Amino acid sequence: MKAIIVDDEARSRRLLKTLCMEYCDGLQIIGLADSVNEAKKIIAQEMPDVVFLDIRMPIESGFELLKFYNNDFSFEVIFTTAYDEYAVEAFQFAAIDYLLKPIEIDELVKAVESVKALRNYSPQPEKFDFFQELLIAQKIEKIALSTADGFTFVDHKDIIRCEAEGNYTTVILMDGTSHLITKTLGHFEKLFFEKDFFRIHKSHVVNLHSVRKFIKSKKGGLVETVDGIQVEVSTRKREELLERLSNLK
Repeated sequence: MKAIIVDDEARSRRLLKTLCMEYCDGLQIIGLADSVNEAKKIIAQEMPDVVFLDIRMPIESGFELLKFYNNDFSFEVIFTTAYDEYAVEAFQFAAIDYLLKPIEIDELVKAVESVKALRNYSPQPEKFDFFQELLIAQKIEKIALSTADGFTFVDHKDIIRCEAEGNYTTVILMDGTSHLITKTLGHFEKLFFEKDFFRIHKSHVVNLHSVRKFIKSKKGGLVETVDGIQVEVSTRKREELLERLSNLK
């Protein structure tokens, strides 16, 4: 798999290339670019599979590179960024692969493996438009669910619960549909922590607004959600759950 690195900082380019060469099997760095203009030339010559793309660069941002192709490009994108906490949340909601500077080896390997898994599918450039909208609006209402054949955009309020399926997660929606997502339940737990979702059990994260009833039992109890499904509550989560439900606005 061929890759190029686009970053205006020489040190960042060299460091990322070194990490890729040492830790990412099957990934070949075929070019380094310090600007969008230089990246265009390398892409035209080398046709990379992956572009590591910095966002904040002088003259033209990383998004200008994507706009140049009119949202019709054949490579996958992994953003490398030093953005603040809000933007990181936007990255996660838009289902975009990103590496937060300073880059950690585990996160680099995870991002590259994610790209490898997507190579059999057509790229979905609309997710970048969605991400830009999030940054501009400074308001996160929707989440991009990364499915096997693309992306489904849903309001987080329309999610009833997330159920663990090994290293995947099934997201159940208010309209009765469900989506198997290539993310762990821990990902959704972190993503929704400030949005009235709660991990009631090792296998379930529940939208607290979807809880219709709490049922007592000898153990942690059960919650019944608006779709009529009853989900077990772990004993150690019971008190915190009841507290959060009582404080729900």
